[in-house]
Amino acid sequence: MSSSIEALSSCGYREEDSEMKEKKRKKMVSNRESARRSRMRKQEQLLKFTNEVNDLLSVKKKVAECIKEKEAAFAQTEAANNVLRAQVKELMDRLCFLNSIIQVADANQLSLQIPHTKPL
Repeated sequence: MSSSIEALSSCGYREEDSEMKEKKRKKMVSNRESARRSRMRKQEQLLKFTNEVNDLLSVKKKVAECIKEKEAAFAQTEAANNVLRAQVKELMDRLCFLNSIIQVADANQLSLQIPHTKPL
């Protein structure tokens, strides 16, 4: 009888051992599948970020071009403004000069006459 008890108990251990090995195998398969899904998510995320970087670089290039155009337009406008400022100063100087002539003429009560020339 002791041999039959040993046979039953060793058979029970084998079943438990077999069940544990099956659980370990299922767990290992599950872990591998989980790791595969994780790698896939990371790969998709990397692709998404790579595309986003490329899009942002494209936008950056367009913004840089726009800034360069605006700077050129600003420089051109600034140059035109400088010319206009110089012209305003020249005209103001002329006006001051003409006003001083008028003041002198008024002070001397002179009338300025422009000689008429006869056409040829």
